[in-house]
Amino acid sequence: MDKKRKIKCDCGGIFVEKQTQLDDGIVTKAMICDKCDYTTLTTEQAKKYVKLKELHEIIDAKRKIIKIGNSMGLTLPDKLHSFGAKVGKTIKTEALTENSFKVEFT
Repeated sequence: MDKKRKIKCDCGGIFVEKQTQLDDGIVTKAMICDKCDYTTLTTEQAKKYVKLKELHEIIDAKRKIIKIGNSMGLTLPDKLHSFGAKVGKTIKTEALTENSFKVEFT
């Protein structure tokens, strides 16, 4: 049987993988000590965090709604190609609150 390796913190606690919000506001999985709440990232978690941070730098901005024929639209930066966004690709939208929604590349 393959047991998951436990990583010990300097305080004696055990690191547990949890979803957390880091100081810069990015929500990601990280290793958090169950005793002192010290937070660190594994190599894989760090790679995902760097990719998420890059996405935030590309997409976080105010944008204007534009008119396209009889519809409304908004433009997205061309740099989103590296995250799977491209012209003609299907997306999924979901209302979150009365003034916000989520766009998911499928």
